[in-house]
Amino acid sequence: MSHRFPSTDPVIITCALTGGIHGKEANPHLPEQPDEIVAHGVAAVAAGAAILHVHARNPDGSNTMDPEIYQELHRRLCAETGAVVQLTTGGSPRLPVEERLNTVLLAPEMCSLNMGLLNFFIRGEQAFFANHRSDIERFAREIAARGVRPELEVYSAAMLEEVQHLLSLDVLRPPYVINFVLHTPTQGGSRGTPENLHDLMARVRALGVPWEQLRLNLSAMGPTQLPMTTIAMAMGLNIRVGMEDNVLFRRGEPLTDNAQLVARAVRIAAELDRAVATPEQAREILGLRGRPTGELPVGSALPVMS
Repeated sequence: MSHRFPSTDPVIITCALTGGIHGKEANPHLPEQPDEIVAHGVAAVAAGAAILHVHARNPDGSNTMDPEIYQELHRRLCAETGAVVQLTTGGSPRLPVEERLNTVLLAPEMCSLNMGLLNFFIRGEQAFFANHRSDIERFAREIAARGVRPELEVYSAAMLEEVQHLLSLDVLRPPYVINFVLHTPTQGGSRGTPENLHDLMARVRALGVPWEQLRLNLSAMGPTQLPMTTIAMAMGLNIRVGMEDNVLFRRGEPLTDNAQLVARAVRIAAELDRAVATPEQAREILGLRGRPTGELPVGSALPVMS
C-alpha cells in the first residue's frame, strides 16, 4: 500500500506544553507548575490537539523526573481532557538516565524515546544529552513490557540508523511512530530546512520497514516551527507545536499560551484540506491501548519505590 502525497488523511497534532530547556525567562507565560500545565493542556486540546507531550518542573522551575509530580499531571490531564498524554523520557540533558526512566514506569499510553547522543547549548553552556545505545535498548524493553507506544525522537539522519538497529531487535511492535525533531539548539542535530526533511524522508524509506507500519511526525524549533510544520502537513505527516519548541507567535510577539499555536495549525490544516484527528482517531492511527474516559490508562500507577 503506497501513501498519497500530499495527503488528505487526518493530521494528528501534538502539543508540547513545557519542555526541559528554557524557563519563564524565555516567555513568562511558559507553563511550569501543575495548575499552569493542566490549564494549558485543557486549552490546547479544546483548540485541536490530540496528544499532549508533557514535561514537569520542580516548584522552583528547575527540571525534574519526580514520579509523583508526573503522576499528578498524568492523572489530571486524563481526568480533564480526552487527549493522549505522552510523557517525556528525555526530561532534560542535565538529568541522569536512571531518573528519566521514571515516566515509563507510570505506563502512560505514549512516551518519547530519544534515539541518540547530542550536545545541547543551554544558556551559553554545553550539556551532553546521554542516550547511549544500551540506554535506548533498556528503555525500549521497559516500554514494551508495559504496552506503552514509544515515539522515537530522531534529531538527525544518523539517529535513523539507531532506529533501524532498535527495530532489528524485535522488541517493539508496529506501528512505529517516528518524530523528526529539527532545529534544536544542539551540536549533532539537523537544522530545520526543507532539504533536511526531504533527506530524512528518503532515508526513512530505506529502514526496511513496510511503509504502512510507519507513522511520521515533524517537530521544529523556534522560527522554523511554522514553515516546517506547514510543509510537513502538506506532505502528509503529523506535526507537533507548542511552547517547548517555540515561545513566539510571530517575530516580536510572545505567545500567551500553547493553544495559539494549536489553533493556527488547525487553520493551516483546513487550508491544506486535512481534517484534524480527534484523540480517538489518533489512538486508532497510532495503535494505542487507550484508556477509559476521565481515567488513567489501564496498568498505569505510581511505582512502588524500594
